[in-house]
Amino acid sequence: MINEVYNLAKTLESRGISSNEWHRKYKTLPKVTAKSPCIRIWLDKDGSICGLEELTAEQASVLRKYGSNQNSFPAFNMSALYRLTDLDTIDKLERIEKGQVEPDIEKIKSWCEESNWIKGVPGQIQRSLKDCPQELLEAIGTQAQMDDNIIIELISLCEKLCINIDGGFRASLERCIFKKLQKREDEKLALKLLFHKGSAQKEHSKDVGDKLSVILDVKAWRRYGYPVASEHTTVELNRMLLKNMAMVEIPAESSAFDAFGSPLVNPNEPMPSVKLSGFEVTLRSMFNGQPCQYRYNRIDDGSYPITAENRSQIKKSLEWIADPSRRQVTWEKIDKDEIVFVYPSKLPEILPKFASTFKKTANQAKREEAQFEDVSKEFIKTFRGLPVDQKPDHLQIFTIRKLDKARSKILFTHNTTPEQLIQAADDWANGCRNIPSLEIGALIIPFPLDVEASVNGVWKQNGQRADGKTTVKRMKYHQGIELLLDILPQGAVHSFLHITLENASGLIHYLGNLLHKGKKGGNSTELKRLENQKNAAAQIISVLGLLLYKCDIRKEKYMEEMAYLLGQLLHVSDELHTLYCKAKRDGDIPPQLAGSALFTTAAEMPFQALSRLSTRLNPYISWAKQYQYKNIDTQGEESWRARWLLGLFEQLSDKVHLQMDKSMRFTDYEKAQLFIGYMASLPKKEATDQNKIVGGKGNA
Repeated sequence: MINEVYNLAKTLESRGISSNEWHRKYKTLPKVTAKSPCIRIWLDKDGSICGLEELTAEQASVLRKYGSNQNSFPAFNMSALYRLTDLDTIDKLERIEKGQVEPDIEKIKSWCEESNWIKGVPGQIQRSLKDCPQELLEAIGTQAQMDDNIIIELISLCEKLCINIDGGFRASLERCIFKKLQKREDEKLALKLLFHKGSAQKEHSKDVGDKLSVILDVKAWRRYGYPVASEHTTVELNRMLLKNMAMVEIPAESSAFDAFGSPLVNPNEPMPSVKLSGFEVTLRSMFNGQPCQYRYNRIDDGSYPITAENRSQIKKSLEWIADPSRRQVTWEKIDKDEIVFVYPSKLPEILPKFASTFKKTANQAKREEAQFEDVSKEFIKTFRGLPVDQKPDHLQIFTIRKLDKARSKILFTHNTTPEQLIQAADDWANGCRNIPSLEIGALIIPFPLDVEASVNGVWKQNGQRADGKTTVKRMKYHQGIELLLDILPQGAVHSFLHITLENASGLIHYLGNLLHKGKKGGNSTELKRLENQKNAAAQIISVLGLLLYKCDIRKEKYMEEMAYLLGQLLHVSDELHTLYCKAKRDGDIPPQLAGSALFTTAAEMPFQALSRLSTRLNPYISWAKQYQYKNIDTQGEESWRARWLLGLFEQLSDKVHLQMDKSMRFTDYEKAQLFIGYMASLPKKEATDQNKIVGGKGNA
């Protein structure tokens, strides 16, 4: 990750762009939601807890805490004080929370029996109230300690509060909670701090509930101008930390250099981390538990030495590129554990949306007009409009994935030019158009990072997903970008074609059979399911067209070849069978049509499928030859359709028989063409010809 971001640091430096630098141990608070609030705990002048207040998400977003994920100050995580497992008691508690009944203080106190502060929780609170503040004092330095500021005041109040953790912080918090309940103030918040609704079926050690984020503050904050839980105090504390850190770093003469050629003064501390959208990453893991580090006697930060200044620059650069305001410009979320980044070698005044061509955002997914072509055209228009001296020469693209709680990894990195990306986007759209018009609706061009869903999705023969809870990721997200940029090996393209055919066969078979019956839906649930299936199938067919395009197989050629024509022949057979059932059997259509019944066989043994199809279709063909002259115009039973379908069947049969060989077996390329042919619309009669059939029925 360091190498990928280092050049960006130099680019930002050349443009004089600087971002806020935060001390390595001064970290953001957890994201505030309805289920995970941030609670301010007010401390009085004697150190006792005198008030509680729930902060808004906006207030909490600008706050930070000093320390680690385990212990921190002035904010830290804590569990509710007590655990409830009795269902009747929990029901009564919920009725109080909803305001349905008034709180009975004595009854609530009687529920406070099972402490939820088990195992190491008291020690953790103790460290957050005592050890972390002392460490913070050392970090801000002697000069800052002598200043009259609210942080020093808060640390002093915490010393009074934590003399005895059970009798101090916990007891003081509990007294404050019951005062709130007696006054009928912030009842829901008070009860959230007091009780965790547990389960008697679970072991207590595994049932302590979600951690609550709290931040300590000084009630008499006005003499300092701002409270602790404010953006002003947060920024000021960070300034003190950075100032003291710069003062204690003592330059030393050294002949050593870091990985980028800068004179090395090793900080001898872990690499800084950056909080991205959804997870946190460390610039480089240097865990001495990895045996490979001992091979060359390069342990911890000695394995890849980076000066403190370069560490800071790289960290700030990653924070700049990952800023929420630059989503779709320099980054986009792939899923909850993976992000793609892209940045130019030169920063223009107006940054085009470089990342927009990789994936559609959740908001865009709800808008029909936000298709790949629209987004790529907007990007190209913006880039072409840049002054010549502001156009970058190349782009760096990379993806980061969170592997587990402690580790993250770059899965893909590539350097390209803007012109290559523009050409790739154009080729991508042309590749997805490498199919005829479809029976299932309009063409859908998937975004590169959405292709894996079409490749990996497994479908049953009944049109339902068969993935289970965990999808087998045979194609990785980033390989969609490799496919876009044309850097995927040809063997991988063929492999993904094979996987798509295997996984999607059930859906194509089911949906083709369903739609060729003329079925358009049922109740709202069925309509929604059918719409989802059609959209999924449309994307799969587009991906098949794209993969064929990447193998230099164009629709202008393959639509005249046997595999595609056989797919069309199966489609015509289904339509002819359906027309027969509507006209002769009062619309009683069997579960599987004649062509659909041979779809799987056709993919594996095309000659046998064609032979069986000819036998099965004989009675329907004989009927159609008579029915075409019946002068029937009832909707869905028109006799002219029999003539049209009969003509198509004869034309396709002739072409297929000319190319068919008894020993023929389809390759994956030909199977893809069969799938496309089966789902493609049938050739339409010219309007004049159709009018002759309909209008000239009596003369036929």
